[in-house]
Amino acid sequence: MLVIFVVSCERLDSPDGESLDTACPLGRGRGIWDTDLFGGDETQGPRAVKRLLDNPDFGASSEATGDLRDGVVDPRLVEALQALTRQHRICVDVFKEGHYFVPGVEDGPRIPKGYGEAGGLPNTHYYGRAADIRYVDGKPVQGNGEDPDVLGVGRVIADLPPQRRPDQIIGPESWTRRLGGSYEEGWILAQDQLDLHDDHIHLGYKKVRGTSNIR
Repeated sequence: MLVIFVVSCERLDSPDGESLDTACPLGRGRGIWDTDLFGGDETQGPRAVKRLLDNPDFGASSEATGDLRDGVVDPRLVEALQALTRQHRICVDVFKEGHYFVPGVEDGPRIPKGYGEAGGLPNTHYYGRAADIRYVDGKPVQGNGEDPDVLGVGRVIADLPPQRRPDQIIGPESWTRRLGGSYEEGWILAQDQLDLHDDHIHLGYKKVRGTSNIR
């Protein structure tokens, strides 16, 4: 009797149908993707993106994974996330696709009115220059702003050179205060933004090239 096993699949699911992802909770991640199914070399996208998608310490939603594969995500952001995975497991909820500042209000080039004092400013998510991290080393950011691992993410970002470091770093108030970063180093310290980011860490680049960091 001839028995043939077919093992090539797009994603690996748990018995109850939920996605398995080593860096995201069940049901939040993209599953385990075989990036070779999408080409995986320089003809299909930068090698840095493939390395990030192949990295077991990086997890992402299906929408975020799609943005990476489609070349939407800024290379500086890919590099920053890769730096984080050298010390932590991170789960990115969103880059551009599926991001909403205000429920029911479609994202555009500018942050909509009603999202604190940032309303009207350029929307870095819209341009693929921002990421929202919701889980670090298996822990939700929400309620864990002073957890050593969650604080560790901030310290890795702080150690990046100014012209590579995001210049839009926002997170829970306790996380931000403990890290002690300044506006000149990329931290957003406005109280309304700290309140709006109590459940995730936002990393973004305001400019198309370089950053506004001065130290």
